[in-house]
Amino acid sequence: MKNNIVMIFNLLRVKQWVKNAFIFFPLIFAGKLFEFDKLTNTLLAFLGFCLIASGLYVINDYLDRHKDRLHPKKSQRPLAKTEFSKIQIGSIVLVLLCLGLLVCSQVNVLLLLTAMLYIGISLIYNFITKFIVILDVIFVALGFHLRIWAGAMACDVIPSVWLQMCVFLLALFLGFTKRRHEIGTLGSDASAHRDVLSHYTVYFLDQIILICSTLAIVFYGLYTMSPEIIQRHGGNHMVYSVVFVIYGIFRYLYLSHVKKQGGDPGEILATDTSLLIDILLWITFLCIVLYYPTSF
Repeated sequence: MKNNIVMIFNLLRVKQWVKNAFIFFPLIFAGKLFEFDKLTNTLLAFLGFCLIASGLYVINDYLDRHKDRLHPKKSQRPLAKTEFSKIQIGSIVLVLLCLGLLVCSQVNVLLLLTAMLYIGISLIYNFITKFIVILDVIFVALGFHLRIWAGAMACDVIPSVWLQMCVFLLALFLGFTKRRHEIGTLGSDASAHRDVLSHYTVYFLDQIILICSTLAIVFYGLYTMSPEIIQRHGGNHMVYSVVFVIYGIFRYLYLSHVKKQGGDPGEILATDTSLLIDILLWITFLCIVLYYPTSF
């Protein structure tokens, strides 16, 4: 029984659900965290996207099951270790996607459409763009971008352009860092695990990672100093939260380059204590600035 639960947990990639936390960004930054109906809708959006993401992960893992067996960690995935029939996989995927869409539909039509677009982008990635250099990571980043819009649709706000760009660039940073880790870990076998890796080099990826991380920090800084933020909260105190963002990115680079842990962003975000503390402090600081501005 315990083994079955663990297998289901790994099959659904529950650890990766942390990525859907981006759905809460519009709610938090719009200052609507304590509005019960907005929070409820955002929680439903989070649940719906978790179910949908798990269904898409199953598709991805099934398609990549043979190549995953060449990877030291991915070889432990259920679909790489155990053979499942197409009927079993199809049933699991169908149930997860339908449940996810059903949950999203309970919020509003716009969230449902966003979820459907997210599924479409993910399928295009799995069957087409994952084999095309640079576009493979861009389509992954688009998935994070749509999470922002999902959160925005759930709490009925328009996300700041600066916030959208910050998340998109951060997703690019995580994606290209993952590609770099795979090349470093697998060496000459990298392209056998993921075809597109044959088009990347460590030097090329380092340049892209540098650009993405720099722009993410700059864009977030510009967002915290934008007129809409200063006007909404009566000051520029949010700019000091840039310190947490800088540390978080630098810490992630340290884990990737020094500790060689850049292969799974979701796992790093969920297990690295220093990074978790930094994120919690960042969120705490934001909540104080956004919801208790008179404290400053």
